[in-house]
Amino acid sequence: MALNPGTNSGTNPGTIPALAVARIAAHGGETILRKKYRGIWNAVTWSDLGARIDEVVAGLQAIGFRSGDIACVLAETRLEWVYVDLGILSAGGVSGGINPADEPEQLGEALQQSGCRVLFVENEEQLDKVLLVREACPALQRIVIFDMKGLRDFADPICESFQSFVARGRAARPADIASISADQPAVLLFPHTGMPGKGRVLTHGDVVHLIANARSLLSPQVRDERLALLPMCHMMERVFGLYLALDARAISNYLENPDTVMENLQEVQPTMLGTDPQVWERLHARATNAAAGATRLQRMLYRAALAAGQRGGLSAVLARLCVLRAVRQELGLSRLRHAYIAAADGYRAMGCRYGRHHPTDRRTGDPGHRTGRALSRPDGRSIRHLREGTANA
Repeated sequence: MALNPGTNSGTNPGTIPALAVARIAAHGGETILRKKYRGIWNAVTWSDLGARIDEVVAGLQAIGFRSGDIACVLAETRLEWVYVDLGILSAGGVSGGINPADEPEQLGEALQQSGCRVLFVENEEQLDKVLLVREACPALQRIVIFDMKGLRDFADPICESFQSFVARGRAARPADIASISADQPAVLLFPHTGMPGKGRVLTHGDVVHLIANARSLLSPQVRDERLALLPMCHMMERVFGLYLALDARAISNYLENPDTVMENLQEVQPTMLGTDPQVWERLHARATNAAAGATRLQRMLYRAALAAGQRGGLSAVLARLCVLRAVRQELGLSRLRHAYIAAADGYRAMGCRYGRHHPTDRRTGDPGHRTGRALSRPDGRSIRHLREGTANA
């Protein structure tokens, strides 16, 4: 079953669902996602992605989810996160990502403040945290679990497996939904763990604006490859990562598990890479340790090549061709054109462009500040009420 363009036939072109529908219709057989499972990279085409989105939309509609409702995801970055996120948006809902590292108290605050109605959780560990706080979250009506390992005998009236959820979606086609407009709330951003404040809501128009900013910064190309390493709950992975890749038809690759980062990086050799400082530190340590175990001549050549790379000019070109190209290949960076978030010393010398890029507004410099709204007004109204109220504000 492919995503039915008729489902969003009234969707404004400046929305994420409209972007997905257009790409699915034009490039159905083209690979857009990959996931490594048991040692094999499995491709997901645009048509496959459309079918998964349809299943999520129909599954949400079957439990009474309506346009403007809020659904959140409490999980590490994984393919199901992508399907659910795009499905929520295609159903006219607001999609929020909660940091899986949050403690139960922080999780409860996020669920209460947002008025989350449907929550997708990764596994037993995340479910346990939700069960501790759900009594204080009256809006929460359904919990969907991605990984049921350890939950074989678990039964709860508002909990179900993701398999059961999508099976219900496969049995029905998505019903038509109201037109999705560019000024409709789309993405719910919670503060980073330990940070004060509530949250922000980005409209579809805001997100499309940020994609355009990201496109101008990174200049992605069709068939670019990226490795999804950042948490999906952060805007950097959602906007600079997934949404930008969908817009550019770049392939997003998803890890087999968190312990295979270095192995998967070597296999993919991405052209674009967004990650946190810890990954760059691991890469730097790996290169440094390898140099320490090399012969004296090899160490001298490596240090000289790094120094030449820092100076630039012809000597930098020769250093990269003769020495640093092999280093980049070993680290999984041989094809890398753009890297963002942070980098360890030495990667500029290897020919990588890096920096602390943020999808900021051109005028204010504040991420999501163009028309992003506070999660709730002083009177404590939920995001749904905020959305309804802004039409008359």
